[in-house]
Amino acid sequence: MHFKHPEILYALLLLIIPIIVHLFQLQRFVKVPFTNVQFLKNIEQQTRKSTRLKKWVILITRLLVLTSLIIAFAQPYFSNLSSQLKFNTTVYLDNSFSMQAKGNEGELLRSISQKIIKENINTNNTISLITNDAIFKNLTIKSLKSKLISLKYSSNKLDLSTVLLKIKTLNKYRIKNSNKVLLLSDFQSINYNKKSTFTNVNSPVSLLKLNPIKNINIFIDSIYITKNNLKEITIKVEIKSTSNNTSAVPISLYNNAKLIGKTTAKFRNSTVSAVEFTIPNSVNFNGKISLVDTSLEFDNDFYFTISKPEKISVLSIGNSSEFLSKIYTKTEFNFTHVQLHKLNYNNIQKQQLIILNEIDVIPSELIQDLHNFSINGGTLVIIPSKNSNLNSYNRIFKVLDLGLITKKNENEYKITTINYEHPLIKDVFERKVANFQYPKTITYYKTNLKNSSSVLKLANNDSFISSKKNKKGVIYWVSSPLNSGISNFLQSPLIVPVFYNFAKKNLKINQLYYTIAPENNIDIKTTVGKDDILKISTKTQEFIPLQTISQNKVTLKIQGAHLQSGFYQIKSNNTLLKTVAFNYNREESDLTYLNLKKLTINNKNITIIKSIDDFFNEINNQKQINWLFKLFLAFSMLFLLIEMLILKYFNK
Repeated sequence: MHFKHPEILYALLLLIIPIIVHLFQLQRFVKVPFTNVQFLKNIEQQTRKSTRLKKWVILITRLLVLTSLIIAFAQPYFSNLSSQLKFNTTVYLDNSFSMQAKGNEGELLRSISQKIIKENINTNNTISLITNDAIFKNLTIKSLKSKLISLKYSSNKLDLSTVLLKIKTLNKYRIKNSNKVLLLSDFQSINYNKKSTFTNVNSPVSLLKLNPIKNINIFIDSIYITKNNLKEITIKVEIKSTSNNTSAVPISLYNNAKLIGKTTAKFRNSTVSAVEFTIPNSVNFNGKISLVDTSLEFDNDFYFTISKPEKISVLSIGNSSEFLSKIYTKTEFNFTHVQLHKLNYNNIQKQQLIILNEIDVIPSELIQDLHNFSINGGTLVIIPSKNSNLNSYNRIFKVLDLGLITKKNENEYKITTINYEHPLIKDVFERKVANFQYPKTITYYKTNLKNSSSVLKLANNDSFISSKKNKKGVIYWVSSPLNSGISNFLQSPLIVPVFYNFAKKNLKINQLYYTIAPENNIDIKTTVGKDDILKISTKTQEFIPLQTISQNKVTLKIQGAHLQSGFYQIKSNNTLLKTVAFNYNREESDLTYLNLKKLTINNKNITIIKSIDDFFNEINNQKQINWLFKLFLAFSMLFLLIEMLILKYFNK
């Protein structure tokens, strides 16, 4: 038995006062004169004994009356816990996108939120709510209701070991027997790390699995470019289903809000289907692919951006060649030619294509700058001169890990072989050419190249033009000088597509889209002032990301916790620099779930419950208090009645 006001029990000490008074009254005798008491002698002893007994009974009943009243005011009760103890309930509510799935009572997240509000009605209870992106401590019923009603779906997802770690940290300083832990989730397979210690739980945890009615979901998984030429770009859209499907799903393509095209993705008793769209290669395209599926909504739209091609910066170093300025026109290129002795080395990293045009000796300082240019994604074309210094050329070959120039060959050879599968040539010819007027050269440098591929070959099977990927960049080696005294390649119809594609084929299209993650890094090619900053904005929000400024670019570090799927504009002083697209991660689209019984079979502290009612009923039963003050008030009235009866009927 417990007492709400145990301090009142000190009043029981005052019961000694009536006992003392009563004892003194028993010692007092009153003499009453009487004429003849002879006949009373036989009952004198009996009367004195009955009187003494009556007084003791009255004393006891009075003490019991007072004791019952004092105990009643102390408010006694029976309970497993103290009435002063606050009950702490910690609930993890999974608000990931998979909780959009429909259950028997609507969306899983919304229906379970309503049940929490309905069941958690005890005012002597504090509840802490943990979601995938927030922790709310010690909520009242009113604040809990507000949080649940306004709770939004989150792109963040937590594995179960992380959830338990958060709960353990939150309850670290709380009394253990007052804590109850409940995990509410659909328990997708992606939320369980096989290396985690989920089953190593040392305190009671209840799990409630929320099951959707259907486990079928059709979603847009990814898009990518399959063809890219001067006029158009072909994008391929991959659509997936969580189970074998035979349906036909309408797919729409939008440019901003304008409908561009429609097609149908057909599943032929499979889980994957694909469709293609063709868009112009000369406009800024903010694309959205859409389908209609009622299972989950977050993966029905897919955003991407394709920017209008910018002018390509081309720098020619060395001899002046008129053919270069004719190919790299001002409408598509920023072409610059400079003699070696007038070269500004600071301009090298600003280029996208650099052509070393018949330089006799390549300086060491230029070699290092060209190496940095190449590994950072630049395209480098090396054309030797008639009097090339092989030592300096082999130095740059060594730095670029190209291989070795073995000797100079001054015999005449025709250029007879075209590699039609090489990316530089692939889209140039509609079909292979049989009757071709082969160009020729009378001088070329024989090489032993590493991991290279030939674009054009001489009649002796040596490469005339070779290519090699160097990390992010591409290096092209032209084995012969191209001046008219040595080769007539400049009069060949191949000269224009080859040199044009040196620039165009290695121009990187901006990343189509980014997947929302805890952190994304985006490089923006721009120069900003010392105090200038870049901002990211949408129609509803604007924020300043972390940014690192280097010589020719700004790297933005974007925290993805609060991003939503859609388009984001990157601006500098209200000038639009770039539009990027973000999409939600598609991992949750695959509706596969854990078997909780197998997962928790070896841990007795984990309980799998069937409904949230069971959880809160257990808490309410433990918190139930059986108050006894009414009973003790009844006892006091009973003892008072007994005293009155004794005084009335036993007064002799």
